[in-house]
Amino acid sequence: MKKSDWIKTVVLVTILLFLTLQKGSGFLLILMLPLFLIYVLYHAVRMIRRPEERKNRGIRLAVWAITFALAGAVQSYWSTASQKHADLVLTKVLAHKARTGSYPTALSEVGVDEQYLKEKWRIRYWGKEGVPMLVYPATFMPLGLYEYDFEASRWRQNAY
Repeated sequence: MKKSDWIKTVVLVTILLFLTLQKGSGFLLILMLPLFLIYVLYHAVRMIRRPEERKNRGIRLAVWAITFALAGAVQSYWSTASQKHADLVLTKVLAHKARTGSYPTALSEVGVDEQYLKEKWRIRYWGKEGVPMLVYPATFMPLGLYEYDFEASRWRQNAY
């Protein structure tokens, strides 16, 4: 395999990882998936027709497959961990409501570091005039949020 082929592969993999390993950018994986499938199909046909290229193309396909799997696993982790932390916050907010009869106006009232949640998990909470709002971003949908409906007692997904 030529050195230029490896350089192109490494540069493109680095760009893809840079874009898709950030929180909330799982939708980029979904957008890139059709291109990846076309890439796989093209290389599979070339590997069948030209046996001498199998090793090099197979290695590049493996690198890309591992890249997509890694980015997908990271995004799944962000999604699951954000939901878990939001559920913990929700438990504390509902416990405060049961104890005092009103929702907290800030998470500091229930002993939660609001700044940490905002920076690490992008979870936001506010309570104005007795109406609470708890939201966190949807990983695989751009501009999507999960918000807790306190009246219906369930999470719902909205796209803005």
